[in-house]
Amino acid sequence: MDDYQNFVAEGNTLSSKAIRKRVKNSESTALQRCKIDDYDFADLDKVLNDVYRSFRPVSADYDTRKDMVKLLNAMALDIYGNFVDSSPVLEAYGSFVMDMFSSKSDLDVSINFGDGTYELPRDTKIQILRRFAEKLRSLQGQGRVRDVECILSARVPIVKFVDQRTSVECDLSVENKDGMLNSQIIHIISQIDERFQKLCMLVKHWAKAHEVNSALHRTLNSVSITLLVAHHLQSQSPPILPPFSSLFKDGIDPTNVKRRMETRFLNWGQRNKESLGRLFVTFFVKLQSVEFLWRKGLCVSSLNGLWISKKWEQRSGGSISVEDFTDVSQNVARRVNEKGAKKIYCSIHETVDDLLEFLQDVEITGTHLRDKLFRHQPVVLPPPPPLPPLDAYRQKPYKYEIGYVGLIQEVHHSKRVCLGNNGYRAVEGAGHMRVEEERYENLRNRYAGNRREEFHHEPLDDDDPYRQAPLNSPRNGGLVRHRHGGGEEEEPKRVGLIRDYCGMISIPPPPPPIGRVGRAYYECFGPQNFPEPYFGRPH
Repeated sequence: MDDYQNFVAEGNTLSSKAIRKRVKNSESTALQRCKIDDYDFADLDKVLNDVYRSFRPVSADYDTRKDMVKLLNAMALDIYGNFVDSSPVLEAYGSFVMDMFSSKSDLDVSINFGDGTYELPRDTKIQILRRFAEKLRSLQGQGRVRDVECILSARVPIVKFVDQRTSVECDLSVENKDGMLNSQIIHIISQIDERFQKLCMLVKHWAKAHEVNSALHRTLNSVSITLLVAHHLQSQSPPILPPFSSLFKDGIDPTNVKRRMETRFLNWGQRNKESLGRLFVTFFVKLQSVEFLWRKGLCVSSLNGLWISKKWEQRSGGSISVEDFTDVSQNVARRVNEKGAKKIYCSIHETVDDLLEFLQDVEITGTHLRDKLFRHQPVVLPPPPPLPPLDAYRQKPYKYEIGYVGLIQEVHHSKRVCLGNNGYRAVEGAGHMRVEEERYENLRNRYAGNRREEFHHEPLDDDDPYRQAPLNSPRNGGLVRHRHGGGEEEEPKRVGLIRDYCGMISIPPPPPPIGRVGRAYYECFGPQNFPEPYFGRPH
């Protein structure tokens, strides 16, 4: 661990101490200006917890991704043959293994050969990816996957595709050891305090909503967001997470890290009682305060749990610096350029203003805040089932006032049925009469071919008790009324009942409208029910 001790010492250099002093002054000034200590965060906590529960994955989301990994392993056997030594094992990593994913998150999968001790050349990795891309394109022709794309010029070459059945996007890479190791360690660290996982997911959801969570578009990737959040919790007073280096004293093997976490650091941050809402606000306020210090060499070091000063090689640099905790020579935010940083900070400034307006009881509701922060889209209900076709029920010939006699195809719905099919509640009362009449008239016009002059004047059979007055008769004020044994009154019908007023033919009611499909709470499917991450087919 001598190397790690040297890296930790980097946080104690004079330049790092100087830049930490500047950061401390900037953060303190920003927090005082925003009057953070004056606010009650209870309402914001409720909004954030509701948002968190709304996009937490359910059991089916876990099963879907496990099934995809199994299918990819079966595809590998099909490509390479059923030989243990030559066939690769495909294993998941990334947000799924960290248990920080949502139902719409991508699935990252690594194609691993042998025991991983030998590093494959880049050209070999590209050849492997091309073989998988060829196989995926054959499956695309069968309608099983879509949007197969090779991105082979990236630092980590990948093949992207979308599973047709689940619409889950998958990124294939070859022997992504760093990604697999980081994912397993982050999953272990997230068990120290639940606020780490919650805050990570909320900030990632915010970043996706504001379109600043894409390395391809020169903004923040998911790893850099995770480490920014981890550093924020490490720098609290008292800290909520320890420096990662204190977890690595027995090595960075996930087994050793987990053992040390469980014996020394489980529930380590309980002394800090800050709520999720306060941590969310201070995260953005503090990031806002250091906007102009990145160009001075400011860098986030989750390994040290400190702000440090660091100069990168040109290929590793970026407009925002976030040190990789397993390979400190790498800046995981290196893809962020000046334009991307400007877009990120425009979103941060907007978010801080929205949060302060909400905390100051300005006229902004929790729903409005949720929509602004997370670009929440309302649930779209499926359309109601279609009405029967015009030729579903044939009627007897009718005689109309204009003298036309013919075979008219028409379906009559009671007023209550119309309300039921359109999501309204059938309620007696004069206040609802016009709506009922309009709904009935619209349906009537629709099925009568929009010929307003064609209405039932007199039934042909004088013995028929269901005598119907003209639709627009001034005698009844334009309402459709029926005669029951000579007495005039409106005929109430049960919601869902459809009748043929002339032939008295009863047909079954339409199916009820489909309601909202809710999402189960995270407590039902959280980490306690999935204690170990799923990495793929066993070796």
